[in-house]
Amino acid sequence: MALLRSEGLVIVEPPRGTFVRAIEPTETVTLLKGDTATARMPTPAERREPEMGEGIPVIVIFRADGSRELYAADRIRVGR
Repeated sequence: MALLRSEGLVIVEPPRGTFVRAIEPTETVTLLKGDTATARMPTPAERREPEMGEGIPVIVIFRADGSRELYAADRIRVGR
């Protein structure tokens, strides 16, 4: 069970039990000229964000203006 949870395939909701994780609806995030994106595992602080399950990587968008946006990788598509 620990492996399935760490891979983001199941969620554990004590005392209710263990459930197969539902597929999340996705949205498209548009990269503009000069923007870059990277994928990585979240930090412990980032994982505490609402709805950020264990085993779910994040996509970090670095905007050309110096700002940064963080998204759960199972819920976005990156496009131009």
